[in-house]
Amino acid sequence: MNTIIGPNLPEPQFSAVKTLWEDIADEFGEDSIGVQYEDVNPYPHITMYALDDAAAVGTIASAVESAVEHHDPFTVTTDGVGVFPGNNVWLPVGKSPQLLELHRDVVEAVHPLGTAPVPYYEPHRWFPHVGFALQVADEQIGDVVSFLLGYDLEWEIPIDDISITRKPTPEAAHELEATIEL
Repeated sequence: MNTIIGPNLPEPQFSAVKTLWEDIADEFGEDSIGVQYEDVNPYPHITMYALDDAAAVGTIASAVESAVEHHDPFTVTTDGVGVFPGNNVWLPVGKSPQLLELHRDVVEAVHPLGTAPVPYYEPHRWFPHVGFALQVADEQIGDVVSFLLGYDLEWEIPIDDISITRKPTPEAAHELEATIEL
């Protein structure tokens, strides 16, 4: 995913997720986690949509600005742990009406600007989440989930902006390119 569109987490959740990433690596070893989130996108976030890098960031930002102009800040809740295919571990985010409307409007605005690398961010398939670990080894997945269940993950997260991050090169981590306030 070269371009990621969605709210970056605010403090204290931003730092809490960064600490969780470190704790998972410390507990299970970097070899058990196929891809370190810090190496992919160092900004803990809720992905609303992902695009290839065909469109200029300014074009994407303009589309997002138009999409969010009628949205006000709101709060979402989290709790539990989920696992996507490929042993990707995540924190579920509750699907509030405000979040679903914002997601729909953002997707409608940016969908024509490029190709989404996976279909999972389309409104009918979207599971809002915060990523914890990617490509966990099969023999470690249950232990990683159990480990994370030892943390208090019942959070209230204010959503007051949408960020755009992009990889400057395929090998690099994402960089923050734009933030659009709600």
